[in-house]
Amino acid sequence: MLVGDSTRRQATLMLIAAILLCIEPLPIVFSQTSANAPVSAPAIEWQQEYGRAGVYDDTGVSSASNLIQTIDGGYAFLDLGWSYQFTFEPSAFFKVDSSGNVQIEKTINFLEASIIIQTNDDGYEMAGQWSTFGTTYEFTPTLIKTDPQGNIQWAANYSSVPDLGVASTGIQTSDGGFAYWKDGSITKTDSNNNTQWVKNLTYTGADGTAPLKLSSVIETSDGALATLGVGYNLFDNPRTGKIYLIKTEAFLPLPSQNPLPTPIPTPTPTPVPISNALVIAIVILVAIGTIALIVVICAGLLVCYRKRQRNRGP
Repeated sequence: MLVGDSTRRQATLMLIAAILLCIEPLPIVFSQTSANAPVSAPAIEWQQEYGRAGVYDDTGVSSASNLIQTIDGGYAFLDLGWSYQFTFEPSAFFKVDSSGNVQIEKTINFLEASIIIQTNDDGYEMAGQWSTFGTTYEFTPTLIKTDPQGNIQWAANYSSVPDLGVASTGIQTSDGGFAYWKDGSITKTDSNNNTQWVKNLTYTGADGTAPLKLSSVIETSDGALATLGVGYNLFDNPRTGKIYLIKTEAFLPLPSQNPLPTPIPTPTPTPVPISNALVIAIVILVAIGTIALIVVICAGLLVCYRKRQRNRGP
């Protein structure tokens, strides 16, 4: 009995071992984060308010230009100005430091601007409409060149507003992804255009939290995003809007330093050729004028001669 029990136990153990050898061990699974998984939006580092009441036009369109980062690490932008019936508000040029504090605020008289770039001589070029006020407004597409302080060096007229190549609603960021903006939100995507995060921006001013309409977003030299927009007040009044500049904390690889645009050379006036017909007409008019003058002089002398003869008597 004992021998039989021992044999049965051995057979049972061998059967269990065979079964265990046939079972494939389960793999150990570690939790992984998808490369396309959403990430947190960066926090706001600082925000500033600028401008005058009425930086919105009557259609409610944002009246802030594109935003640029300047050579010294600060920022520059334009209040675009507006016109309505017989009221005209010219554009204003703003230059701020790296924390958004105003260094230069200068009205650009007669210009209703649309876009600004900084050039490699530290100055700026601004494109827009030049206005001459009379009984009606006359707008001429114009490009102006300024020095670093915003003083006009020259202006040139064009048939349409010059394209300075910065109008956009999206940019590619230094991580290979993209940043898009619409109304008051920024959408950040990866290199495959998968959404990483969406950030809705508002500005808290003296009268509470105001919605923003963004006009520009740029990547800054320290790997952050800076955005320019215009906000209404709590009463949604388009005449009380202000310009807001908001900068996020750095979260991107440092971008490459692209060279600044070369300024468009000072335009050389092209002389207008005078046609032969115009020359002939001018010569004829001069000749007629000369003859008429001679006739008047002769008539005057004749009148004086006859009057003198009458005074002498017979």
